Amino acid sequence: MPSYGDIQFLMQEANKILGRWVELPYSASDRKQEYILAVKYDNREEDPNWSLFQVTANAGQTAIWQYASRDLSLITNLIMTSSGGDQLEDVIPSSALMGKASESTMGGPTGGMGQTTTQIGTGIVFDPPRPGAKATLEGDLKNLQVPNLLQSINLAKMTGRLDVRSRSENAEIYFQDGIPLHGALKELKGDNALIELITWANGEFRFWPDERSTERTINKRLDSMLMEGVALLDQNKYLETAGLKLESCLVKKNAMISEEEFAARVAKGAPIGLEQQLDFYELIDNRNTLFDLLRNRPMSKVDWVPILFNLVSCGLVQITDQAPQQNRLATLKSLGVDEAAVQGVLKNLLRPETGILSYPAFIYLLDQEYLRYEYFNLPFSLLVFSIGQRKGGPDGLVEALQMLAVRRAMQRISLVKRQVDMLGHYETFDYAMLLPNTNSTAASALANRIADVLREAPLSSDMDSRSLALAFGVATVPEDCQELDKVLIMARKARDKAKFSQQRVVLAREIMGQS
Repeated sequence: MPSYGDIQFLMQEANKILGRWVELPYSASDRKQEYILAVKYDNREEDPNWSLFQVTANAGQTAIWQYASRDLSLITNLIMTSSGGDQLEDVIPSSALMGKASESTMGGPTGGMGQTTTQIGTGIVFDPPRPGAKATLEGDLKNLQVPNLLQSINLAKMTGRLDVRSRSENAEIYFQDGIPLHGALKELKGDNALIELITWANGEFRFWPDERSTERTINKRLDSMLMEGVALLDQNKYLETAGLKLESCLVKKNAMISEEEFAARVAKGAPIGLEQQLDFYELIDNRNTLFDLLRNRPMSKVDWVPILFNLVSCGLVQITDQAPQQNRLATLKSLGVDEAAVQGVLKNLLRPETGILSYPAFIYLLDQEYLRYEYFNLPFSLLVFSIGQRKGGPDGLVEALQMLAVRRAMQRISLVKRQVDMLGHYETFDYAMLLPNTNSTAASALANRIADVLREAPLSSDMDSRSLALAFGVATVPEDCQELDKVLIMARKARDKAKFSQQRVVLAREIMGQS
């Protein structure tokens, strides 16, 4: 009987030459029946075509079924049920699991799924839901994609909690008899949380048996959400191939397009409401990055990816690495303005060893921004944060970074902030950002983005990015308070709470009323 790995290899071979059938003869478990499994790709953009034939001496080859799918778990189970085998035999390959033999993965001779597993050193840490709890299933998403993982849990009728974690995000899905009942991913809950999880390509997973939740946020059928998730995954891959990153700038190809022509164009794309697409299109100003757009108009990946896919694939928007800019100061040369002298003023405000504003300069600019609020009622957010290196494991002491690492960290932050955002020192060892015309939700999104870019790669050759300790506090005027001294106090208290909690970003409103 073919294993999951055999079927995977068969599909890979078929993918090498379009239009060529690749066949695998095999015997049923009772050795009394002969079969041929065949697969062919007509188009690499479409699902491969599978056929299963039974071979007899009298009738020759008789087709049992034909199916088009990339889902290897589904094909494996079709083969098992058609050939007299048991479902889920080696559906999850042992190569996709960590620290387990394939025999003990899905109920081997021990008759259960509760063996202790080992963990590889990827830096992703899972906290058991209760002392002594052991994961019955664990692995890496590079070896087992989320759709196959979800279908395997569904087919095995497993009950418990699935934890999936990357270095920057984590998701959890609760199952009962293989049916997903509740899901959470960042701010998302329910159907959209599970659909966005399907787009994850990197991370690790653990399944904790018999864990339950009283929440019921998932309403759609799993097969329906898998279809939506796979479509979202394809759209996301298309955008990534087109060069999309959060720091990419979106540029309208035709700023004078009429609404009728816009509707005609997007009608050729994914079925999405016209008003949603128009609203997003109006946000694009040919200057702001995708991250800036999402900071101003927070949207989940489930919502913005299909819209942007339509705008790009239908020729309405172009993705570029850099916004078309010009040196504004250079245009003033004809008026006798000395650009070097102006830059010299800014240079005097910066700490030379870090390249960011000194603490007194930052407080001065914060005071100016507060005056703009008083005169013109323009809101702003203050982000106070700490960056350190944790020595001696998760419970070790946090030490200040070396100056080289600090400078590199500030350079990375400068790549994701807006030009109007002010980055500077705060007191002796901490840092702060002034975010004009920004609410707390947008400020929190920026803080999480900063945490992600700082952990993407080590800040120095002798430093592990997994040891980076980050704590962000956010306070907003007038959302949280209306006095300058209070916004400083609240941002600092929120940062302090982040230092001693599991949250890396704490909003001031979360600590209001606490001493």
